[in-house]
Amino acid sequence: MTGYPVQVEEEDVKAAGLNLRISRKKASKICKIINNKKMKFDRAKEFVENLIEEKENIDGKTYKKAAEGIAGVLENAENNVEFKGLDTDKMRVKTISAEPGTTLRRRRRKRDFGNRIKTANVKVVLQRG
Repeated sequence: MTGYPVQVEEEDVKAAGLNLRISRKKASKICKIINNKKMKFDRAKEFVENLIEEKENIDGKTYKKAAEGIAGVLENAENNVEFKGLDTDKMRVKTISAEPGTTLRRRRRKRDFGNRIKTANVKVVLQRG
């Protein structure tokens, strides 16, 4: 079971991307901007797509790979909204967070282990607003 950073109410919609191969630091920068601006769901999705297309940036950087991972989680949340029979235009991001996932180890030669591959867990909760 996946824990969420806020109390999830009955009418809230939630989605999570676990062990995404993206940087947690970069993903948390994107999540922080979405949370601080209290974005509506459509605006948050547009913001992430603009990061991927390099139309918007954060301090001169686009964080393309992290934005692609977050876009997948937002798409999953949109599907969950439609499944519940709600309207995506009226949804607001209650919270979105990026937490460290499991660390994978790339195997090398006989007994040696090489690079550590870090992953991130991205969780989003939407509410009517």
